[in-house]
Amino acid sequence: MQVAVAMSPGVSADECEAFTLVFGQLADAELIGVGARVGHVDGARGGQDVDAVFEEVQHPDVVLVPGGLGCAQTARDEPLLAWLRAVAPRCQWMAASSTGTVVVAAAGLLGEREAATHWLAAPMLESYGSAASSERIVEVGNIITCEGCITAMHVALLVTLRMGGPDAVAEVRAGLATAPSGPTPWQRWRHERERRRRGPGRPRNPELTAPDVIEFDPLTRLR
Repeated sequence: MQVAVAMSPGVSADECEAFTLVFGQLADAELIGVGARVGHVDGARGGQDVDAVFEEVQHPDVVLVPGGLGCAQTARDEPLLAWLRAVAPRCQWMAASSTGTVVVAAAGLLGEREAATHWLAAPMLESYGSAASSERIVEVGNIITCEGCITAMHVALLVTLRMGGPDAVAEVRAGLATAPSGPTPWQRWRHERERRRRGPGRPRNPELTAPDVIEFDPLTRLR
């Protein structure tokens, strides 16, 4: 299973990790960073590596579009938009988090349908014909959108369920729950979320109210 992560300048390391923490637990998953050129791209809270250019990844099984800084510019990145348009009908699932949803809308893949996005990105999303939903996770055909890095983990689990069934979800959860030393990835993520919730001025970001296990029937039935 090839899982392609769309990389562009400003991409959020947090949102990349939220997706890849899940898919990285699957033995048959090939994670590949895709961008305009191979190499390092700077991004929010840390850079990411591009492993292959757009032309080299034409039939991924899963496409991930994390958000990040500079969304307005990314939404005008025609090579990226063209690639998203090309692979959308070929992949089984496309998932976008935070401002990544705006990029997917800019590619014309959402039409006038509502989508989940970053709490400050609604005007940009509307400028591309879509609209911000009050839901944390929204499905539009084979595209799943979500608020941000916290809900991205839930979306990654949902895609895992759709692709590999309950056994694959169990494999991921077992991997997240165990580690040879130090905090597990899941524990680190929960700690980071709590730190943000206690931050100066208690930011109004509604994603910080997301539960550890989102109330999403396909996942809650597995617990």
